[in-house]
Amino acid sequence: MKISSLSFASIPMVTAFAPGANHAAVKHSNLNAEAAALTNPSKPLFDPLGLYPENSPERMAGLILPLETDFGRDTSKEVTDPLRLYSDQSQLSKGIEMSPSLPFVPRPALLDGTLPGDRGFDPFNFSSDSNALQWQRRAEIKHARLAMLAAVGWPVAELLHTKIATAIGLPVLLASGDRVPSVLNDGLSHAAFPVFWIGAVAAAAAFEICEVIEDNVSCKLNPGDMGFDPLNLGGKRDQRKHFMSEAELFNGRLGMLAITGFAVQEWFLNNAVVNQIPIFFKPINVALEQLMGN
Repeated sequence: MKISSLSFASIPMVTAFAPGANHAAVKHSNLNAEAAALTNPSKPLFDPLGLYPENSPERMAGLILPLETDFGRDTSKEVTDPLRLYSDQSQLSKGIEMSPSLPFVPRPALLDGTLPGDRGFDPFNFSSDSNALQWQRRAEIKHARLAMLAAVGWPVAELLHTKIATAIGLPVLLASGDRVPSVLNDGLSHAAFPVFWIGAVAAAAAFEICEVIEDNVSCKLNPGDMGFDPLNLGGKRDQRKHFMSEAELFNGRLGMLAITGFAVQEWFLNNAVVNQIPIFFKPINVALEQLMGN
């Protein structure tokens, strides 16, 4: 009676206490699940390494996804490459032309390359409209011409001013250390400089006559063109004139950087620029002697 009372319903309880039997049951259930997945897969199998041979039941049954298919990828959504944000081609495809000098910002609309020296550089948007652009161009060319004269006159004054002033009995106007007087070294406070400023202002006013005349169309359309070319360096062809205008502007920009460097360098080192780099401004024997002596 005791043995017969043991029914099949109690068999799982017995096997639950047998570790080996429990492991075998779990493994058997996993195999059944894998077999069911192979016979009725929810999606095709992916075999990029070709582990399933051509004559395998899975491949013959069409359960292996071919390599040339799209692997179920959703092509309706385009993935954006963040590096394309800095690509000129992506911007051009949207109708935006990038600046040649700053390729990560759009080129200003008015700086289309037709003006001499135009490389699309306007980070502060000074060329917001045509009138502002013309005014800025005139200001740039004026400063460029003054800077080219100053870049030559600065070292020449340091080399010859003392000798010429002493020879004709005039006071020496150089600052301490034989430096050219400037705002940084307080050299413009000399009593003789008011006369210089009067002459400088009068000369500047004379050059401004071109802009004051309302009907001078050439002056307005060509900033900096005052009709002064006695040696005919500009030539008669438009291509030659454009080349010479660019050459003048590029050299003027370099001159503005140079004259600023002269002033800051002399203020910082308290010495004339011709003495700091004599190899550029003095005879080679004097320069070598000065450099070796230092």
